[in-house]
Parts: sequence; structure tokens; C-alpha cells
Amino acid sequence: MPSKQDKGPKICLIFIINGQDYIVEANLNAPLMVAVQQALVESGNQGRPAEEWEVRNVSGVLLDQSKTLRELGLVDRTRLFLSLRVGAGGK
Repeated sequence: MPSKQDKGPKICLIFIINGQDYIVEANLNAPLMVAVQQALVESGNQGRPAEEWEVRNVSGVLLDQSKTLRELGLVDRTRLFLSLRVGAGGK
């Protein structure tokens, strides 16, 4: 039985991580955090918890990862910058 997050329209998001593009298919009704976790797996960046990463749009606005893609107004092929938070890991 598919989970609630599997239902609904899907879009592709382009995450830029360390200067490289990673395309992730994501559900509009799922929280951004789900797509972030998938992007981290795709890019091999699994050494740090997803909570230590932040997502910004092309205008530099920090996005709330607990909100759904629909709530954030994200559309197909939106480019998002994924980077470690400043001071992540207690440094």
C-alpha cells in the first residue's frame, strides 16, 4: 500500500550541492526534507544528518524543510542550493 507521501503529482527538483546538479523526483504533497534526504543520498553526502543542511532558492531565501513543496510554491525544475549550515557539527 503506498504511503500518503507517494500519492499526488510529482515534480523534478534540481539540487546544487558543492557546485554539481542532482535531479530528484519529488511529490508536491511531501515535505521538502524528503527531497533533501534523497538528494543527499544521490550525491553521496550521507556523513552528516539532513538536519545539518539548509536549502536556499536562487534568490538566497532560506526554505523551511518541514513545509511541503506545494506550500513552498516549488515548480518543476526549480533549482535549489543545498549546503551545510554554518557551524554545523559544533564547529
